[in-house]
Amino acid sequence: MGKIKLGIIGIGNMGSNYATKVTNGECPDFELVAVADISPKRQQWAKENLKETVKIFTTAEEMLDSGMLDACMVETPHYDHPHYAIECIKRGIHVMIDKPAGVYTKQIREMNECAAAHPEVKFGVMFNQRTNPAFKKMKSIQKIFSHKLYAEAFLYEIQGF
Repeated sequence: MGKIKLGIIGIGNMGSNYATKVTNGECPDFELVAVADISPKRQQWAKENLKETVKIFTTAEEMLDSGMLDACMVETPHYDHPHYAIECIKRGIHVMIDKPAGVYTKQIREMNECAAAHPEVKFGVMFNQRTNPAFKKMKSIQKIFSHKLYAEAFLYEIQGF
């Protein structure tokens, strides 16, 4: 099996970090083949910092419809995570989104339902805060208390929200 052909939607802070890591060989199973960003400044960054073989798209939809991708990472503002995840899943493109899963519960439910309806497509959400002491504390509280909302309220309290 060859390398997984990867696209990244959104090459701002996190997306450019992942693009650089893949390009530098830190993820040896992946080949970055395309990126998409609506910002001309970010497109210019891609031209200057990524391999010439990486195709730069001005919209995510153009990239997703290109037929170039096996998998895609969604690195957009939080409220766009569900939308682009659904667009990937509908096209049969494996997708990983950054946390949070989204902003609105309805969108997250729709995204999860779409993923469940397409078990042939791999879908995941990165949870890079799982080692954060506040989140570890919440997990321990969830084991003690059966009501999830109580644990979430406690997390907000200890983080000073």
